[in-house]
Amino acid sequence: MNANLYSKLYLTLKKGKGAVLVRIIRREGSAPRGVGSGCMVDADGTLFGTIGGGLLEYRAVEKAKILLKKQVTSLETVKMTAKEIAEEGMICGGRVELYFEPILPEDDAIEFFKTIYQLLQSGGSGTLVTLIRDEADALAPDNRMLVKKDSRIFGTIPSVKLPEHAIRAHLLEEKETNRTLFLEPVIQNPELLLFGGGHISTFVAPLAKTIGFQVSVFDDLSDFANRKRFPEADEIHNMSYQDAFAKITITKSSYIVIVTRGHMGDKDVLELALKSPVSPAYVGMIGSIRKRDTIYKALMDSGTSRQKLTGVHSPIGLNIGAQTPEEIAVSIIAEIIQIKASRAKTLPEMKSLHKMIK
Repeated sequence: MNANLYSKLYLTLKKGKGAVLVRIIRREGSAPRGVGSGCMVDADGTLFGTIGGGLLEYRAVEKAKILLKKQVTSLETVKMTAKEIAEEGMICGGRVELYFEPILPEDDAIEFFKTIYQLLQSGGSGTLVTLIRDEADALAPDNRMLVKKDSRIFGTIPSVKLPEHAIRAHLLEEKETNRTLFLEPVIQNPELLLFGGGHISTFVAPLAKTIGFQVSVFDDLSDFANRKRFPEADEIHNMSYQDAFAKITITKSSYIVIVTRGHMGDKDVLELALKSPVSPAYVGMIGSIRKRDTIYKALMDSGTSRQKLTGVHSPIGLNIGAQTPEEIAVSIIAEIIQIKASRAKTLPEMKSLHKMIK
């Protein structure tokens, strides 16, 4: 599941605003995004997240705005036309099944998604189960539940049998009850916070998306922070780096890549990253050893401890002899994969749920 999406949903509900979750629950062929991909459309029509962009996403946003007013769910199958296939750059056609779920800012929904938000912030995990119902009242009860890793349950769907926690998003068809359930793993997705929208970043971003990262790009110039340069990014922010750190929440699953236009930008971002109350999984800064040492000295002179600096990966990337921007991007992603893999070995395995949940 998209952890950022559900966190954003909770914060939206907390403000007293409703939104529609749009998720791909089934896919055939070469549709642009896989099962479990999702986006959120709020009451203003603002989109957060993505189900693939293009006309598919445009139509989804327009439908979501209507459904939010009607306060009903919807299940829709969308087949990509030849024109859309060409525009999306796909080799062959595809079909996706979308589930539209209006979430209204009533107490039960706020508390439910607050539980998910807190679970993700704490680094916990579990399974989110959604009862798929077409044209159902958005306020109908017993339509979702969260099963935490320790088997604690929040929300209600009567008599749901889960043999084990979900490790990937998928549909579960119950022949006995004629119900369709959508199961999603609830785990803090690794996110790449990419500071600097220059040439190297344009190669880092698509590589990071390929290996499953949520990618956010930050740059203080709109010429560098835009959708044309970063079509794959989940979020693009044109703002000062100071404002960026005031906006984001760094978690233990955050990977920070610092590749701004110059030494001062890199220094400022590194200093802000090291002030985070939560230590990210990775902080890497581009530059030579001489540049690194100059920045480190300046930071220590202003109060940054040497111990914090020892956790920074600089020069960034594995030493594979990279020269071109493309090669440097590969070396950065290779180092991130190495760190991510080493962290995964220390995570506890999820317990199976061998019981009937009532």
